[in-house]
Amino acid sequence: MMPMKWKILILAFVVALMGACARPASVRNDMSRILDGIGESDILTSPLKEGRGIGREPERRFPVKSALLTEAGIRENPFGVKRKLRLGGTDLDILFSPPRSEYVWTSDLNESSVLDFGIGIVRDANAGTSAGPPSESGGVRFSVILEANERSRTVFRKYLPSPPIEEQRTSVFFRERLELPYQLKDARLHFVTEGDAGRFSFWVSPVLLTPPQRPQAVILISLDTLRADHLGCYGYDRETSPNMDSMLEDAVMFENVYATSPWTLPSHVSMLTALDCVHHQVFLDDERMDPALPTLADHLRREGFFCTAFTGGGFVSSIYGFSKGFDTYEEGAGGVFRQNSAEYLYMTTERWLEERGAGNDFFLFLHTYQMHDPYACPYPYRRMFLDDDAEWGDINLIGRLGGEQGVFRPLPDREHRNAVALYDGEIRYTDEKLIGPLIQKLKDLGLYERALIVVTGDHGEEFFEHGGWGHRHNLFDESLKVPLIVKFPGGRFAGRRISDIVSLVDIMPTILEEVSAVPLEGVVDGRSLLPLLEGRESGDRTFTAELAGNVLKSRIPRQMAINQGRKKLIVTERFRPGDRDIYVEPPPERLPLELFDLASDPGESENIADKDASLVKDLLQILQEKHRQAPRRSRSEAEMDDKLKEQLRALGYIK
Repeated sequence: MMPMKWKILILAFVVALMGACARPASVRNDMSRILDGIGESDILTSPLKEGRGIGREPERRFPVKSALLTEAGIRENPFGVKRKLRLGGTDLDILFSPPRSEYVWTSDLNESSVLDFGIGIVRDANAGTSAGPPSESGGVRFSVILEANERSRTVFRKYLPSPPIEEQRTSVFFRERLELPYQLKDARLHFVTEGDAGRFSFWVSPVLLTPPQRPQAVILISLDTLRADHLGCYGYDRETSPNMDSMLEDAVMFENVYATSPWTLPSHVSMLTALDCVHHQVFLDDERMDPALPTLADHLRREGFFCTAFTGGGFVSSIYGFSKGFDTYEEGAGGVFRQNSAEYLYMTTERWLEERGAGNDFFLFLHTYQMHDPYACPYPYRRMFLDDDAEWGDINLIGRLGGEQGVFRPLPDREHRNAVALYDGEIRYTDEKLIGPLIQKLKDLGLYERALIVVTGDHGEEFFEHGGWGHRHNLFDESLKVPLIVKFPGGRFAGRRISDIVSLVDIMPTILEEVSAVPLEGVVDGRSLLPLLEGRESGDRTFTAELAGNVLKSRIPRQMAINQGRKKLIVTERFRPGDRDIYVEPPPERLPLELFDLASDPGESENIADKDASLVKDLLQILQEKHRQAPRRSRSEAEMDDKLKEQLRALGYIK
């Protein structure tokens, strides 16, 4: 008879084998982020090191729109050379290298080695020397010199002229990819910049890698202002989402997903940090993320993923700290200034996939405001769901209502249907011009099968279910319930529908567990969704959501929500005297405590707080304790530039 200890060992082996079969092991590319590892001893020559040639004051030694990198994995930052640089609407991770600079990196090479990097020059008010600005005609020569076995050779050389002073363009920037098929031990790569003193030249995210045979792709798509119940797969009676519906052949759908806030900024911070609002503490429009917070991009960057984002800016601008962890963070592709922002976002992504996606593990974060008011997508989509007698073919709804002061004004039934139909047209347009083509492109490139694709929203939209339009006014389900569709590599869990309540904060832990990342450090509120899918957990999770008081000077009071199972509590502070008077129609005066049974009352119309006082008390205590124990973060203020103000004005957030 087999000894018990052998039975235990065999059982443990079988369990481990089953787990390995259920989730393929992550095969990470052999990648070295040169920018992260460069230390003081690797900086052979630099005017920053020598303390001359770039001006006397430390702040004038660097480009105006740059800051020290705070990304996870940065070992040290000698002389401040590792920086986040903002060029137009794009943030780049750079190794600042004003002439003459020489940095060295030591590594083994093999027959598949590739050096991936960018080069660039920026001209701004800080450029120049104490003797005056650099000449107009000068530029910088960038060289990569390979040294091994007491021999050296130049493997890359390119001269970049500085942008002419008479032109509006203030920077030049190129991507490069250099094959280094050499079998060498302890090879030394020298990164050299030569040119006029005072030029602000830089290397962009230099990476030495061996491309994986089966690259891994993680794609997170945030469809701003998309409520779940307006998708066909969530039971909507209009065909707004045929491509997202079809995804379910290969994907899993979570039916009850809650955002942490009913507006873009705090909800996206939660999505990308796995923290509830009380823990990340970005509540208002002038607050930015604490640089110490690790983000999803931080973690994937550390795991060897190239991290790139294409967003609509606005409240997802890098000004709020969102570019942390991303090698490249580009704003505007999904912006509100284009009626075709979803299609433009796809075209931008398609170009990136063709040029940069093949042969690398990558993380793409895509975001668009296409569904956001104003509702004005191209034909024929804008008319697809309109009544024959519809008055509006497009609409700036909040503007039509008279601005923020009119958001509680009722509309005639015909206009109400008109607004909803235009919103639904935006969804269909996004589905056909972004989601469908992206899935097909991934298939064409051979990436779809191995890709982890997450499609979600950041918050919903009010259509007067509780007396208001737009969002940022309440914590009812029309504002908080969003879709979540996840396509796992290999089509695992395909066709599954999970009815348990989950939260947007669960996305980041799910992605990290799926790619076998190092476990999260510190405390996060989110939990991986894999236990629900693998049968290791069942039942509704607890979510919390918050709306700070007076967001964007709305005078709307602070609100909090929490659930226990399908019972949902909303806590609302009283309006201050005079606050309701600023509105054309006064906002509804809610009771301080409202409890709803979502199972029997999905429209949240019957307050049962008096009938279940003990549950209300328990949930209040949980909220109070959560706030009491939350660490106090140092408040970091976001400084809006003119471009951001213009975006927020177009979105209807500011005047």
